[in-house]
Amino acid sequence: MRLFILLLLLLAGVPVGAIASHQVGGQLEMQAIGDTPGHYRITVTNYLEAGTPGVTSQSRRVFLGIFRKRDNALMMTFVVFESAARQPVIFSNEYCASQRNLRFLVLTYQAEIQLNPSEYTDTQGYYLSYQTGTRNTGISNVVNPDRAGFTFYLEFPALWQNGRNVKNSSPQFPAINGEYICLNEPFAFSFGGSDPDGDELRYSLVTPLNGRSAPEGPNIVSAAPYPGLRWRPGYSATNAIPGSPPLSINARTGQLAVTANRAGLFLFAVRVEEYRNNRKIGEVRREFQLLVIDCPAETVPLPELRVNNQPATNQAKTLCRGDSALLQTPNDSNLHYQWRRNGINLPNATTPSLVVRDTGAYDVIVTSQKECLKPGQSQTITIRRDTASGQVKAIGTLCAIDGSVLLLASTQSSVRYEWYRNGRLLTPTTDSIRVDQEGTYWAQLTHTDGRCSFQTDTFTLARLPASPASIRSVSGRTKLCPNDSLLLESSRGSQYSWQRDGQPIPNANKPQYQASVAGRYVVKIVGSDGCAQLSNEFVVEQIPPITVLFDSIPPSCSSTALPVTLRGSPAGGAFAGVGVTGNTFDPLRAGIGLHSLSYTVKPTPECPGIVATQTAVVGRAPSIALPDSIVTHSGSTFPIVPTVSDDALRFSWSPSTYLDNPTNATVTVVTIQDDITYTLRAFSESGCYADGSVHIRVIDQIWVPDAFTPNGDGLNDVLELPGVRAFPEAVITIFNRWGGVVFKSEKGYPKPFDGTLNGNELPTGIYSYQLQTTNSQPPTEGSIMLLRN
Repeated sequence: MRLFILLLLLLAGVPVGAIASHQVGGQLEMQAIGDTPGHYRITVTNYLEAGTPGVTSQSRRVFLGIFRKRDNALMMTFVVFESAARQPVIFSNEYCASQRNLRFLVLTYQAEIQLNPSEYTDTQGYYLSYQTGTRNTGISNVVNPDRAGFTFYLEFPALWQNGRNVKNSSPQFPAINGEYICLNEPFAFSFGGSDPDGDELRYSLVTPLNGRSAPEGPNIVSAAPYPGLRWRPGYSATNAIPGSPPLSINARTGQLAVTANRAGLFLFAVRVEEYRNNRKIGEVRREFQLLVIDCPAETVPLPELRVNNQPATNQAKTLCRGDSALLQTPNDSNLHYQWRRNGINLPNATTPSLVVRDTGAYDVIVTSQKECLKPGQSQTITIRRDTASGQVKAIGTLCAIDGSVLLLASTQSSVRYEWYRNGRLLTPTTDSIRVDQEGTYWAQLTHTDGRCSFQTDTFTLARLPASPASIRSVSGRTKLCPNDSLLLESSRGSQYSWQRDGQPIPNANKPQYQASVAGRYVVKIVGSDGCAQLSNEFVVEQIPPITVLFDSIPPSCSSTALPVTLRGSPAGGAFAGVGVTGNTFDPLRAGIGLHSLSYTVKPTPECPGIVATQTAVVGRAPSIALPDSIVTHSGSTFPIVPTVSDDALRFSWSPSTYLDNPTNATVTVVTIQDDITYTLRAFSESGCYADGSVHIRVIDQIWVPDAFTPNGDGLNDVLELPGVRAFPEAVITIFNRWGGVVFKSEKGYPKPFDGTLNGNELPTGIYSYQLQTTNSQPPTEGSIMLLRN
């Protein structure tokens, strides 16, 4: 006996009317809308058995919850609403399906939600769940299915990672076919999906999840863990449908395969894991039930397939752009036709012919309309679309007055080229054409086998508007001042070359040029479009140079300086400097030192001034220090040593009487005889001078008094010798009445006699003395009275 495997809930041998609202299968999808981070469309796809009381009362809104995986904390609860009309599942063998009351509906619920990525940062991720009931009592491989619920489950990663938003959508799945297969015959069915982000999908069979909702009550929202259903003995996730081999799934493609060897209704679940960069970021669970029943031995004859009224001798057909293909099989009123694309039953495609425009693998399933027979399946023909396309690429530019453009069509192998301008055919038949006229161009490409012809995109070519080059003076001047330059600036471009008087200027390739020579300037500018423009002439004139002179300034002395009138040429200039007012220099206001003065004359009002300079020297008079007077004796010879400042360089003594060298600073007075006053004039380098004088008094003898009174009253306490200053060699010796020496002075009598000997007061009385004034004169003798009150 043969059995059919149906991809929907079916309870064999039980009348449909006796069945409650039975869940068949489904899955969750979470799609990023893309306009705002965290904005998602949530879709619940739910397969139910049609015609049951529960389907009629099935709620058009259901509740879902989002939880954090780490601790199962509830993040939010929301409602999804039924978003489309309930669609029947299409069976390729309608007669057999109707004989078994196989009618199934697809219910789709949707809602858009906005999640805050900053609140979804946990590295373990999050999950979305929807729980409902009930399952079918006739399921063969689980315990107590009529008391088991159904949990839809989806995991997704943190929405904010490493400081940025994470974009991710869950896998998407195509519609389900109403198909069946025979017992002990190999059966394969595509159960895979696709990932919008290009992530890797890995498939595995797992145990279906139970739910916590009441069998006939509204669905509830609750956190994991969700218990798995209990398998009957001998069944498991990897042996959900017994067979040789049992039900398995390709881990990479999601292709289901089984050769069933036991009749019954079998429940199974598929886990679809999502990997990015070899790291798991999410998963989705899908659940389905397969019914294994007896299959009739007789088969509908295999249908013949024709393409465009021709036998389908090839397994592929290529359509030109905009074309379609007519697929046909012989018409038999006793047969039912179901066309498929990529293994999926096409809605309303139930006639012997089908016009196709989309690419894919097409076939037709033919079944009897009068009895349940094994269907006949045509060969598969793959419809391809000629993807040849063409673009026109332009190299070059149509400048305002010249230029050309090379147009190139996208290179295609084994094609002929026809070029058009404004709809008119041009001569060239190669993949490129050089043009120098405005217009709209395209190429018609035809495969050499005549299969397809297609047109490239159009390319509109227009001349660029003229953008004349120009030169301006940055300062606004057009005349070149003496010893100056003029900054010229061109309009903008990408390349520059300057000329003066028709000759290229070496290395002048910048948008600015510093003109230091008069002449006629032009600049050639190449723009970013490759077009060159030549500017009009910009004439730079030279202002004649002038020679500015500034008369020298005589040195001045700080002590005797008078204002100096300054003179320069040509007239009309301006003097400047410290101490300058108008054309007068005041040395006293300027002060001692070297002062740089200037005289500036402008060749024209707009030109910088031409400057001549002179240095004004304001000198300091030397300083001289001399004693007011010197006392000496007649015939003496002695030096006069003045104290002079370092800037004193020349000297002159007057009169020169008795002087050995009156041009030295220090002079020697030789054998003076009379009183005299000398004046010393000292000169600095700048010619400034200072005078100093000293009076020389000549004394003939020393006067020795008759008595003195060393009694401490401040009067005559010591023996004064008037005139002794004139005799620097003078020595006086004082004796007591016994001829003993009680005092002998140093030369010049620097310390007068105070009436003591060795610190002891001498007695009053008469003391004799001997005074030696010079070595050449005999000593003078006399007596002195020492008195004490």
